[in-house]
Amino acid sequence: MIIGVLQKKTLAGLREALAVLDAALYDLLELRLDALEDFQAGELASLRPPRPCIFTLRRREEGGNYQSDEKERLRDLAMLARLRPAYLDLEASLEPEDIAFLRSLSPGTRLILSRHDFTSTPTNLDWMLDSMRNKAPGAIYKIATLAENSLDALRLLAFCKRHAPEVLGIAMGRSGENTRILAPVYHCGFCYCPVEDPSAPGQVSALTLRQVYNFDRLTPQTRVYGLLGDPVEQSQGHILHNAMNLKSGDQAVYVKWKITEEELPEALELLHRLGVSGLSVTMPHKEAVLPLLTRADETVLASRAANTLIRQKHGYAGTNTDGEGALRALHMAGVNTNGKKTVILGAGGAARAIIIALEKEINENGGSLMVFNRSADKAAPAKTPPLPYKELKQARGANLIINALPLDLDFDFSVVPFSQGGTAMDLSYGSPSAFLQAAAGHGCRCLDGAAMFREQALLQREAWGQT
Repeated sequence: MIIGVLQKKTLAGLREALAVLDAALYDLLELRLDALEDFQAGELASLRPPRPCIFTLRRREEGGNYQSDEKERLRDLAMLARLRPAYLDLEASLEPEDIAFLRSLSPGTRLILSRHDFTSTPTNLDWMLDSMRNKAPGAIYKIATLAENSLDALRLLAFCKRHAPEVLGIAMGRSGENTRILAPVYHCGFCYCPVEDPSAPGQVSALTLRQVYNFDRLTPQTRVYGLLGDPVEQSQGHILHNAMNLKSGDQAVYVKWKITEEELPEALELLHRLGVSGLSVTMPHKEAVLPLLTRADETVLASRAANTLIRQKHGYAGTNTDGEGALRALHMAGVNTNGKKTVILGAGGAARAIIIALEKEINENGGSLMVFNRSADKAAPAKTPPLPYKELKQARGANLIINALPLDLDFDFSVVPFSQGGTAMDLSYGSPSAFLQAAAGHGCRCLDGAAMFREQALLQREAWGQT
């Protein structure tokens, strides 16, 4: 369920916000009553929220703004309980007898027992949960921790999966975004969203959850897919794959995980434990992931890079869809290499997959291929020996030039001998490309990487068994 969080400083402001609220976006509302500077529990009875509510009166030590002392807060909580909200949020630090008393005032109100750690994601989550169970049997146990990285968030999700649906786990911070998106898959299904602008990193708007991630369709049976890389912010894979999921009716969701190379082994172990069905792999992990695979097909062995992982019983198998995806994109644009001169800049994981695919096509249909790269041994085991950049004059007369250099590489594209009327293709997409700008200045037909990205994604879905 999507919970719209409202924090207002005055009762008048809260009433106004409720009056203009787009209630269709939310299943529940959390009223952060501790934010009210003129809080008066008795006046809340006149509110007419358009959705069932969670009442929260958080003390400062737990990240709230309640101004009075704890004795006064307990009296106010009792008044709130008597208003019989759908849910009442209480801190796990309360004494068991206080919790029992508040529950007795409104037996029909569901209790959320909350515990926050604003400094880390502790390792003693099971102990924390046991202590909460002892204090309030049958409650929803909300555990919110700070995620310093994606591993923290994955550990929390794995914990939630073991104890679903009684646990509501939130990894706070940007690295914890997926604990919110995947709430219906791995824990009790509550996702807190700011009604107004996000107040902290990692929060996701209700509109994004519904329109991008198809949140209403997510269940514990939903298959999870995702992207591994560093960085991943610029990737549009979550938009493309989730749109395809919706169109095809596939019960699946696709998210992104920022994972460093050092975190990769543990991340794959946690993702496998979470049952993640398939993964896309982007820079800089296409080569680093190879020793971690249970099996690698011929596209991986040939290119020494994997961009697609498929879940197996004991790990992940790898394949590479970059080469075939690039050829499909070129052919869709009416570009062929038959009898033509093709040049590739770069010899990284994606480039090697494309080089091998082009070598096969050129071997069958004729033509030539040249590769230019900083290090001469990078393209092995491809058959085309790479040349240093200083030899770029040999690329003169090329019909097709493909740029596979990293985005962050400072390269002077003015030294590339573009041919007027030729084709230039950049593997990057979504932002202005210095390579394509230089190519356009020489009268080239310019293609960005959007079509290749889509085609290799379609091939990934085939590998994952999706429609």
